[in-house]
Amino acid sequence: MNKKTLHWMMIGASAVMGMLVCWLVAGQVADRMVLHDLNDTVRGQSQLSLATADNIAQIIASDLSMARAIPATLAETPVIQRVLTQAYRLPEKRAAQESERRARLLAVPALRRADAFLHDVRGFAGLDNMWLVDTNGLCVASSDAFERLSCVGVDLAGRGYVKEALLGAYGQMYAVGRVSGENGVFLSAPVYSDGTLVGAIVAKIGLRRLRHWVAAPGSFVADENGVIVMANESRFEGYRLPGARITHMDATQRFDSYRRSSFPVLDIAPLRPRMARSAPWVPAALANQMVELQAAGPPSLYIMRNGINSGFSVHLLTPIALWQHLVDERINIRGLTFAALMGSLLLAATIAASYRREKRHHGEARRLASELQASNAQLSAEARDDALTGALSRRYFLSLLQREIDAARTRGTPLCVAIADLDHFKQINDRFGHTIGDYALEHFVGRCRTVLRATDAIGRLGGEEFAILLPATSLAEGLAVAERIRDTLREERSPRLPDAVDLRVSIGVTGLADDDTLERFISRADRALYNAKAAGRDRAAAFAAHVAVPPSNAAVHR
Repeated sequence: MNKKTLHWMMIGASAVMGMLVCWLVAGQVADRMVLHDLNDTVRGQSQLSLATADNIAQIIASDLSMARAIPATLAETPVIQRVLTQAYRLPEKRAAQESERRARLLAVPALRRADAFLHDVRGFAGLDNMWLVDTNGLCVASSDAFERLSCVGVDLAGRGYVKEALLGAYGQMYAVGRVSGENGVFLSAPVYSDGTLVGAIVAKIGLRRLRHWVAAPGSFVADENGVIVMANESRFEGYRLPGARITHMDATQRFDSYRRSSFPVLDIAPLRPRMARSAPWVPAALANQMVELQAAGPPSLYIMRNGINSGFSVHLLTPIALWQHLVDERINIRGLTFAALMGSLLLAATIAASYRREKRHHGEARRLASELQASNAQLSAEARDDALTGALSRRYFLSLLQREIDAARTRGTPLCVAIADLDHFKQINDRFGHTIGDYALEHFVGRCRTVLRATDAIGRLGGEEFAILLPATSLAEGLAVAERIRDTLREERSPRLPDAVDLRVSIGVTGLADDDTLERFISRADRALYNAKAAGRDRAAAFAAHVAVPPSNAAVHR
């Protein structure tokens, strides 16, 4: 081997070594640049997902809290107690077939009146169905008694929420109805008469009324057994979460609750093993935050939140928006950096391109941060104020009410809450249209504010129902405020409302008791409103604190 050949071999080896070093350095540069953007993207998207999941969990808790108050309030009404007391004394009914039992029960005048009462309450409260169950678990009256598929005469003793109520507790459970075949949330409350348990009242809310829970893309809701009951993408409904409790139930138990026994698993797998093979440049700490759905699709972020005292869990699965862009960009950066290191002429161009890319990436990060800030501001505004009337939203009002309850107990001052409902509001909507109905709601809130103090508050619970918070106010003073609101509404008409619209309101008022929870407090005010409605509407009624029987806050299941 001559010197010339050896010289060229050394040059070639040096060139190969230089290219290898440049390639390794270019890889490190590309990794650092892309990881910076990936960290910013994951951080911004995680914050937005957390805020969305927390908001959904609070909405679920608020919806179910208000729904639980309905059977709890009705359980305290004399008409329900009287009907179940009579049913308790009826002769034995279980020897007959279901159809025979139904015929016997429908022949009892008092139970037929109870059927009509439950039918009316169901429509007023926005529920799908309501039942009265005797102490043996037999449905003796139902809001669907006059329909083809009726629950009257059906044995409900084996259902979890009925068992809970007949043991003196409050029940709640997601299930599929055996008669209707429709899924929903079942709520139950025990009914006492003179201290004796005479039965239970059960209410059902169909999931079609609760679809707003999964309005956010990638969101889904699972029940306490880990079964997905609602999803933004309906194809995932009926799946189970990995390790769900449903796997420990036998086929009979599964079918009893869900009318099916097989539940495919929604495979949400950690992405770190795949990352170690396909994207080793992603650090383990960052890869641990990512998952993949059904072993396919882009890396995603997975957020789970338990619904506050609801028995449901909220899940949010959102793909990392810039993942493929960043993967492609890493390849480009490495190639360009390698080229820049290999030639001084390309170095300036590569630096300029890198600067432009950096600026674009940082602009994208700032845009995500700005969108996050705007989304948080919008969520905060939506959570506080009702867009139509300007009153406080239901969730914010309930939160404020809880704080005022704690403050009243700390200071030792009285506290009143009132629930107001516009009389015959549906007739106004039906006759004059929803625009006039909206004007009526706005006018009512405006009249309330002319009467209320700066320390008072008014919130919209839903539809034409409002709640009024009166700090440092006794029950007698609260009743007087309610009467002033009624007088003002009657005397000061809105120029935007037709003369034929006679706007009236019924108001229920109650004061805070020493052992009140928020649910008891609201439930008692709702009971006072019911009394005002039952007495003929267009009036205010008070309900003393010591009379109410508080609902339980215990977590229950079917």
